[in-house]
Amino acid sequence: MENKRSFEKKVMDVVFIILLTKVIYSLISGFYLGSNDFVILMLTTVVISLVLYKVLKRLSNSGESINRSDNGLGSNVLLETSVFNKIEQKYRSLAEEYVAQKEYKKAAHVYMKLLKDNYTAVNVLYDGELYIEAATINLKYLKNETKAAECFEKGKAYTEALRLYEKTNNFEKVGDMYVNLNDIERAHKAYYKVTDDSVNRGQYVKAAQILREKIKAPKEAQELLLDGWDKNLQRQECLTIYFQHLEQKTSLEEEIQIIYDTKTNVNNRETFIQVIKNQFGKNNTINKKIRTITYEVVAQLIEKKPEIVSELNYLNTQNTTFTKDVMKYKLSSRRTNG
Repeated sequence: MENKRSFEKKVMDVVFIILLTKVIYSLISGFYLGSNDFVILMLTTVVISLVLYKVLKRLSNSGESINRSDNGLGSNVLLETSVFNKIEQKYRSLAEEYVAQKEYKKAAHVYMKLLKDNYTAVNVLYDGELYIEAATINLKYLKNETKAAECFEKGKAYTEALRLYEKTNNFEKVGDMYVNLNDIERAHKAYYKVTDDSVNRGQYVKAAQILREKIKAPKEAQELLLDGWDKNLQRQECLTIYFQHLEQKTSLEEEIQIIYDTKTNVNNRETFIQVIKNQFGKNNTINKKIRTITYEVVAQLIEKKPEIVSELNYLNTQNTTFTKDVMKYKLSSRRTNG
């Protein structure tokens, strides 16, 4: 009998918690509903609570025999877990219905207040393009300044985004925010911080990209790419991009010759022919220039590095005899060196 009374007390506690939760939810939901809908919701809450109480009361009676065998502990825990799982599922279903109806604020409210699931609430708001609200939750509850800044930016709250990007030292984004706020001078100062940092890290390609695309300084970008080539920092990528962005007044074949004459040596000429290989096939004039330089470089390096002869293959793709001769030469060189 004592076990039964204890179980009944727990049943009453569960009912009370459910009723209290439902009342709180009803009051909060009332802000979004009209007076008639609110009254209906409250009446529905009372009815559901009464029905649930009767169901649990019956379960308590039927569970008396079980309580006698295990002192009521196992069945009580299972019952309470089952009830709360059903409540949670009910709220999740409600939130999903709100999402389907594009009532994103209501859905987020359910996730935050009733399910304590702030991450899902943020995702719902973001997917619903409620970026400012998503930013606020990221900042206040999730303490994620990076995500909050992204959300503020998406919501065109550039001043708030700027403050967070400055705090997290994301200077490229700081520059972007100043551009959006029409403060070009400060934007360029922020971008130059990015280029200086990139150069210090040996990231010449990124630095040149910022100069070209964000600061609109193509000449500086080209000079920096050549500097990367000279210092063997992202050498091949730097020269490849340099050739891709030549000014129209400078012909590609002339620039290839100038770089070959003034900025190559025995240590980087093999890389140089790898770069100019990408330019082969554009026109006959360029093809002739590339062929001449490639043959010259191969002749210079072949004694110390016989396998470099294979670099001539792409110049003679239609000449199968030449390709076979190259393979024979490489095989012969290996046997001789061996």
